[in-house]
Amino acid sequence: MTATDDHLMTTDARLAALRHAVPSDTERSPHAYSIDGVEPAVAFSPAHAQEIAALLRAADEAGLVVVPQGGRTALNLGRPLERHDVALDTHGLARIVEYVPDDLTLTVEAGIHLDALQQTLGEHGQYLPIDPPPDDGVSIGGLLATARSGAWRGHLPAARDLLLGAVVALPSGELAGSGGRVVKNVSGYDLHRLHTGALGAFGVIVQASFKVAPLPTATRTLAVRAQTLAEAGVLALRLWNAGLAVRALSVLAPEAAERAGLDGTPTVLVELAGLDVAVDRSAEIVREAARALSRSAEEPAGAPWERLRRLHGDRAATVVRLGVPATAVAEAVEAVRAAGCRSWGHIASGAVIGHAPHLDAAVVERLRAFAAERGGFVQVEAGSRALRAAADPFGPHEVDLVRLLKVRFDARGTLNRGRWMEGV
Repeated sequence: MTATDDHLMTTDARLAALRHAVPSDTERSPHAYSIDGVEPAVAFSPAHAQEIAALLRAADEAGLVVVPQGGRTALNLGRPLERHDVALDTHGLARIVEYVPDDLTLTVEAGIHLDALQQTLGEHGQYLPIDPPPDDGVSIGGLLATARSGAWRGHLPAARDLLLGAVVALPSGELAGSGGRVVKNVSGYDLHRLHTGALGAFGVIVQASFKVAPLPTATRTLAVRAQTLAEAGVLALRLWNAGLAVRALSVLAPEAAERAGLDGTPTVLVELAGLDVAVDRSAEIVREAARALSRSAEEPAGAPWERLRRLHGDRAATVVRLGVPATAVAEAVEAVRAAGCRSWGHIASGAVIGHAPHLDAAVVERLRAFAAERGGFVQVEAGSRALRAAADPFGPHEVDLVRLLKVRFDARGTLNRGRWMEGV
């Protein structure tokens, strides 16, 4: 028997251990789960949280790397995976566990998609007030694991702020959680905060509880064309400080405005939401502010916000996100545009998005230096494998702290190995 034969037998034995851990009807073809051109050896789509926990334990004991995935909308976020042995599809966990409209509380499994959730909530005049890219096709588990947000961030709470509690499957085979409406609380760890934004590095979110909100009775979008991005920035800051019923307030460079279905000029885009009287009054204030600059505020046709969300979540492109102070948003939009991107920025959160067919690592590092000079940061939210290997998608980080958490929750590196932080 050759060394190669022995290796194959060892691999076969490991995969057999996985297949014994979960029902046979949960196995799927691995061809649909390629990431960065790498196909896993096997794929599973368990139907229950206990099955996910059992699969993780078997993989952990066998030394195999598991990559959880739901809507597959953010696979180019993070560093390239070091290994991709087992694809874990969470679509089987798509149930609403408990919904109490009178209490504005909701508990769901992590595989349910946001659009299905919003449809159920909408029947009761409620919604989960988040707008992640690229659209509402994201899974709840992916939404929390990536912590990506859209134009509403800063005006409305982030997903982690709406999260009441979560249940997480750990590589040890345990189901553990924290916060409200969970199975088992783990003393000393605020797990639902810990796992939000961690890209599945410490465990797989299988259930989450949220505080939901009433749907606004009225919404309206207004667009104001400006002469320059600097003028758009001044107007946007003026509107932000006016106490309006605003749900989104953004500055768009000409190329981004055109992709949003607007005229190709620097533009301030405002979404108003709330009671009818508040929206009407806020709309009049926007028009007055525009007239003071000899501009007009118009209600655009089409769906500019949805177009921007899709652009932000474009997996086929390079997408960078800068975080800067609100006062530097317009300047950052201009800098990102000069780097060759379609660019726009959200005033309240200070998030500036750049979209381009391709960027090289040197450009990313120049933008990182620009943001750092203003007390900000840069993250690569999508890009080629080569770019994400050459330019750290996250920049400086607390590696020592993360390494300690990784040792505590996933000492063998069973989950998403290498994706979150280099060397962890």
